[in-house]
Amino acid sequence: MIPVVILTAGSGKRLGEVGRRFPKALLPVGDSTLLEMHLKAFLAAGSRRFVIVTDPAGSSIEAAARAALAGTGSELFIAPQAERLGIGHAASLAAPWLAGGPFALVLGDTYYSAPRFSGAVKTVAEGRSDAVLSVRSVEDEAAILKECTIAQDETGRVLKIIEKPARALSLVKPCGVYFFGPLFLPALAYTRPSSLRGEIELTDAIQNLISAGGLVTAMETLSLDVNITYPADIVKANAAWLAERGLRGFAHPGAEVGPGAELENSVAARGAFVGAGARIKDSVVFPGGRVAAGAELSGALVLADLIVPAGGPV
Repeated sequence: MIPVVILTAGSGKRLGEVGRRFPKALLPVGDSTLLEMHLKAFLAAGSRRFVIVTDPAGSSIEAAARAALAGTGSELFIAPQAERLGIGHAASLAAPWLAGGPFALVLGDTYYSAPRFSGAVKTVAEGRSDAVLSVRSVEDEAAILKECTIAQDETGRVLKIIEKPARALSLVKPCGVYFFGPLFLPALAYTRPSSLRGEIELTDAIQNLISAGGLVTAMETLSLDVNITYPADIVKANAAWLAERGLRGFAHPGAEVGPGAELENSVAARGAFVGAGARIKDSVVFPGGRVAAGAELSGALVLADLIVPAGGPV
């Protein structure tokens, strides 16, 4: 199984106070965190070598990863990103541990469900494609305009990829999981900062690979993805986790929930407290968060000493 690179160095500014307190990869979703979800998905697929790109102060990320990988026989390497120079730059920092071979790349702030990675892994590992983009079909162009868009030919080959487009080239949306062959890192090495944000964009590196004659294909490896950018996205990701399991609400076994409390489309994470008779709707109670007995709460993120309005799923 190929190595896996997980990018976790984003600042989370648009999450406001939530982003200042929690690295995005450690946000609670269902019964775990995003980081645990990524690690478990690729452990199940057979990966045993992980490179995590972190903020230089990312000791909590490393500790959480080591705890999640304990007893699995996995290798873990940490690559600090001293300056936030873009996703492409972050990916390049993992190169010393990849030996020039194929690898998977995961955006650590992406929630996804029902991953089916084996086909994409096999495609790049056997050299049948120089890159495989995880994609899914969507009905709403708006979901694409916030991220990136691709154009494909009749064989499924990706001809063009554009970051933050003015219009969608198709209703096929790339998701936050990528699979790259040996030609990708050289293409990334000559990718310059973009005019869009002055950063080294991953999409620009993929376009360079295409322009150099590399074969880039797309594969539906996920049934759903949520890029967590705003507080409402945390609620959306947790709602998706609940829906996938047919649950009305969920309290982690490590949460304390009083008698008569109701969780509707809501999650109480490990270390959360929900008092007796409380009614919570479209919300997430974080580790250390407390909801008083009898309280009624809707569309909120409950932190240790702060409630952040989040709205319902969007």
